[in-house]
Amino acid sequence: MIKKGVIFKKVIHVPFARIQSIEHSQYFLFRPFDVEKLQINNASKGSSKDKIQLDAVKTYVGRVLEEKHKQYQNQDVNDEVEQSDVAKIEDSNQEEANTQDNGYAQYKISTKDIALYTFTSFRVFITMFLIVHITHGEVLDFAISIYQKGFGSNMISLIAFTIMAIIIALLLSFIYTMFQFYDFTLVKEGKYLEYEKGLFTRNKVRLSTDRIQSVLIEQNVMGKLLKIMTVKIIMASDGSDEESSQAVVLPILNSDKYAEMMNDFFEWIPLKTVEKFSSRKRSIWLFFRNFDWVLFIIPIVIYFVGWTTLTYSLVVIGVFTFFYTIGNAYFKYRVSSIGLTGSTKDDYLIVSNGFLFKQRNYYVGWHEIQSMHFESSVFMKRNSLAHIVIRIRKGNSAQTAGVHYIDYDGAKKVYDWYRQ
Repeated sequence: MIKKGVIFKKVIHVPFARIQSIEHSQYFLFRPFDVEKLQINNASKGSSKDKIQLDAVKTYVGRVLEEKHKQYQNQDVNDEVEQSDVAKIEDSNQEEANTQDNGYAQYKISTKDIALYTFTSFRVFITMFLIVHITHGEVLDFAISIYQKGFGSNMISLIAFTIMAIIIALLLSFIYTMFQFYDFTLVKEGKYLEYEKGLFTRNKVRLSTDRIQSVLIEQNVMGKLLKIMTVKIIMASDGSDEESSQAVVLPILNSDKYAEMMNDFFEWIPLKTVEKFSSRKRSIWLFFRNFDWVLFIIPIVIYFVGWTTLTYSLVVIGVFTFFYTIGNAYFKYRVSSIGLTGSTKDDYLIVSNGFLFKQRNYYVGWHEIQSMHFESSVFMKRNSLAHIVIRIRKGNSAQTAGVHYIDYDGAKKVYDWYRQ
């Protein structure tokens, strides 16, 4: 029961059965006062009532709520909280660590992992773009003037200046990532996952694994070269924000520890596929064709406008786009596949696709799939090709994941598995 208001008083009753998760957020200025912010995500159907915020409460309040919520989930809820429970809860973390031997796993990020995450996530280029955009190009003009005055205009100095700019942007990206993932810790206890992160603002979330709709493995080109990947979870909730619907739980995971870590934190997911169907080689041309037809606009513009600064720029952009889409089409062909871990409703579907040189692997159980679309036009069927697109719940909306131009018979098997 939550009471708030001075003139217009309000009393809110939230049954523990309706609570989905409790998010803790503590700004560094609040730490000396032992105060934090709580956000209680519940199962309300109205978007304005799906969360309750307590902006400044003592930290023991959050511990009491977490303990009572945990007791309810374990079917051991008491009707009344006694005052003496508070002292017991403060030492509960140490007691649980000593008594729980089953279903416990822990992951803690290192400074090296944060640096790798920054380097492989291409945040450096996003940082450079944001700096130029926020300053309306003034930083770019300033950098050009410094280059012209201090470095001259030869090619060697241009390369040196570019490298220096990338290093500065990389350093800024590392600092931002350090603030975000400082002392990141993931703990699994039984059927619960708890992650904690942040430097200036410390965020802590504890959630039930029953809310997990899909486990998402992401790996871009740099990650493939260094053999590292990122693990995210897609969750069901009534919140519309990204944090309550998708969360990074393993920022950096080495490929040689993949099976071990997945078995520790997501032991219910089978990692081996019984059947796997990949994109046909013809899909390279089809992926390329679906986007590069827009390049035919360039010769049309040149024909009517002639050779101007605009058309020269379009030609340069067109050449870059041509080679980029060829590489992207080949990458999508290499990573696109769909597989089954078995033939029953208790098995999982593994969907692998790629976009902008980043591979995504979705592990989705039969019961978590909201819908599946089997698509094959007359021309695709003639070439024995088909698409499979699934929808899973993400927050209070939906996430789509699909593979394109796979073998028709393989897609039919996957569709029949879902229809059983």
